[in-house]
Amino acid sequence: MRSLVRLTLTEFLLELREPFSAFFSLVFPPLLVVIFGSIDGNTPRPGSGGFGVIDLAVPGYVTMVIATVAIFNLPIALATYRERGVLRQLALAPVSPIALFASQLAARAILSALGISFLLLTAELGYGLRFAGSLPSALAAGILGFLAMMAFGFALAALVPSARTALVVAFVVFYPMLFFSGMALPPEILPARVRELAEFLPATPIVTLLRAAWVAEPWSDHWRALLLLAAWTTGSLAIATQRFRWQ
Repeated sequence: MRSLVRLTLTEFLLELREPFSAFFSLVFPPLLVVIFGSIDGNTPRPGSGGFGVIDLAVPGYVTMVIATVAIFNLPIALATYRERGVLRQLALAPVSPIALFASQLAARAILSALGISFLLLTAELGYGLRFAGSLPSALAAGILGFLAMMAFGFALAALVPSARTALVVAFVVFYPMLFFSGMALPPEILPARVRELAEFLPATPIVTLLRAAWVAEPWSDHWRALLLLAAWTTGSLAIATQRFRWQ
């Protein structure tokens, strides 16, 4: 247990020392709240169920924090460790592989929780954030989304041969989700055909379930999102298990 705590703390501090990681996990989503809140405000609009622009955007921003941590931070960190021989040394050390992966998961859970907390605090203090759903439902959606994205991140880490490749792959994978999954743009403004295709991106079911929890819609109305989230999680874990290399 002590080794797990030390590994988790070390990983977390390393993440905070990386400017890219710290900015896009902790600063960028609250900054988006300020930018779009300054432009549109958060006054409820007709046909929005009593919600404003920021209210409906926050579930997407929460997903953005999770996706940033899982798609950028995790694969690049593990690929860098592999290149430098750190993974090979850890594989021979008394620390078990399970402890290594658990520390990666725990450190990024803490980073995600901090980023989401800053985001929600900014939206609440600046624009009177509204939440009509169930807190347990929202927490469940966030946890399921985090685990699914982390599984996806481990799969990417298992496939990329180097840290440089991991960075390129992260950009290629992340930006379509940023614009088409509802993380940065409301899905309602996209053409119907684009929304149909974007439904199969890894982040889309997370945004869908978080939004449902936010506005008090039952998950039974979004069973496709649940199935897709389960499929991405299962497939990613299978790839990560079969293809992960220590050197």
